[in-house]
Amino acid sequence: MKKLILGLAGLAVLVSGLANSGCAQPKHIVRSAQYDVEKERVVNKPFDAVWQSAVEWFATRNTPIKNIDKASGFISTEYGLSVEEAAQYMDSGYGESNFQGKVEVVNQRGNFNVIIKKIDENSTRVSINAFFNCTVNRYRYENLFSTNYVLESSAPQKCLSTGVIEKDFLDRLSNP
Repeated sequence: MKKLILGLAGLAVLVSGLANSGCAQPKHIVRSAQYDVEKERVVNKPFDAVWQSAVEWFATRNTPIKNIDKASGFISTEYGLSVEEAAQYMDSGYGESNFQGKVEVVNQRGNFNVIIKKIDENSTRVSINAFFNCTVNRYRYENLFSTNYVLESSAPQKCLSTGVIEKDFLDRLSNP
């Protein structure tokens, strides 16, 4: 009988410890990489050819143009990213599920500001700035023995560009 009581007391201490640790925030792993992003390139083509290639690049990727002004050389856009695009183009940091809860990244969005300027008859300077953001949702388990999550917080977060989209854009404009 004494062993049973000691065993139950030990179990109570273990359950209490797990319950208290369940109150901690779910783990969020912060990105550690910095990316070398090429944002500007001189293209050895006339302005009109570069401008046309830029507009076609947005159109072939189903990226809506928000503002466009050929006289100033300015194009801007804002759009939602698919999960596949987000994984390729941006680094938001990420969360992982554990016994306390999970972190989920949702509503990935991107926007670009492009400036195309004529240098001379056969060369054009192209600059692209890509900005990404998302929403980070943090969840905890409903209780110690539950598999249901409860939303604890939801916050916007700025994300880093991996440089992939900028390279793709600049390469397209540079190719013959």
